[in-house]
Amino acid sequence: MEPPRRTATGVDRNRLALVLAVLSRHAGLPLSSADVFVNVAGGIRVDEPGADLAVALAVASAQSGRPLESGGKPLACFGELGLTGEIRYVAHADRRVAEARKFGLARFLGPPPGDESIDGLSSAGSLAEALRGVNARGSLRKAA
Repeated sequence: MEPPRRTATGVDRNRLALVLAVLSRHAGLPLSSADVFVNVAGGIRVDEPGADLAVALAVASAQSGRPLESGGKPLACFGELGLTGEIRYVAHADRRVAEARKFGLARFLGPPPGDESIDGLSSAGSLAEALRGVNARGSLRKAA
């Protein structure tokens, strides 16, 4: 049997391995035998851990075979994933939301904000909570 392929373009391979491990362990995604391809559009490189949640939700979306949405609208998300599935605070949440608004997005998911209050930001403390927030839990395929 051939081992699954893991291809990452625009994101760090080690970061992707961490995200996949957290998805398998804390979201019950059956990824151990799945090929996983992650590509950041536009040829840019994302080196900051604030993209972890976006990568995790994109992989969950691909695994479920349907887009993940919040309230029926496209979703912008950010947050660093920890090994226990927690979503960690990232700096400049207000700037991230403002930039997403420039692209016409109106729904945002991220870690619980510090002292700041950001209009339209839904927060999640864990990956499981984030997946529930985008109605992904019921759509994910069960592990074999």
